[in-house]
Amino acid sequence: MLAPVRISLAQCDAVLGDVARNLDAHLRRVEAARVVGAGLVVFPELSLTGYGLRDLTPDVAMRTDAPALARLAHASHDIDIAAGWIDESPEHVHYNAAGYFSKGRLVHVHRKIYPVNYGMFEERRYWGAGDQVSAFDTAWGRVGLLICEDQWHPSTSYLLFADRADVIITLSASPARGVLRKSDGEEGPASSRTWDTLLRQQSAGLTLWSVYVNRVGVEDGTSFAGGSRVIDPFGEVVSELGLEEAQECVTLHPAPLARRRLENPMLRDERLDVTLGNLQRIARDRLGD
Repeated sequence: MLAPVRISLAQCDAVLGDVARNLDAHLRRVEAARVVGAGLVVFPELSLTGYGLRDLTPDVAMRTDAPALARLAHASHDIDIAAGWIDESPEHVHYNAAGYFSKGRLVHVHRKIYPVNYGMFEERRYWGAGDQVSAFDTAWGRVGLLICEDQWHPSTSYLLFADRADVIITLSASPARGVLRKSDGEEGPASSRTWDTLLRQQSAGLTLWSVYVNRVGVEDGTSFAGGSRVIDPFGEVVSELGLEEAQECVTLHPAPLARRRLENPMLRDERLDVTLGNLQRIARDRLGD
């Protein structure tokens, strides 16, 4: 059951390929979150390495027992941390990964299910694709992690909903694309409005909290859009950041979650047998026996 938790949204930039420098910045932000009484600090996608790595990938990739991750784990002894890096498997496959650190340990790793390979993106050229989506228990509630493009595929959010997540945390490095003008009633990147729509639908439809932390800054000519936000289980924005570096705390309360699930018992009534049976049929039709 969800307990009140104060979450620090660490909307920040990263130095491409410089794990040591990025780690130092993480530890400073963790300390700032600790000082204001946060129970969790969330960083953007690939916050420890930078995003546009390409051929730098093998130089910054880390196993889960890497010294840099050990330092971040140590910092989590009294405050939880969610951060991103390039994970290296025992078979030397590299993955875009997000991890959750708590009580001095790395307790959960999510590998990006949908590395982006269209438009300006070429992630599949350098990184493998994960194949596990699972929620996990924390001291304050049941949580699921997603990474950027994962959020655009309804199956990932649905799997976390089915796995009884109270909160879905999405780490992102989404660039600013399109422009909204004051004459349209809004101002800023059009891509931020799309993210807002996705997250509102997720929260309202699946009756859970959504926490989204996106990167800012410029890297290799790409500007990142910021716009980190928290959405309650009714689909309402509780907090929203702008285009610049910022660190803001938001408290997630259990009451809206309980009220929403009493009014709309989607989780209680979900027919997993129907979903599974029909997915098996669809897979046979699309993929063959």
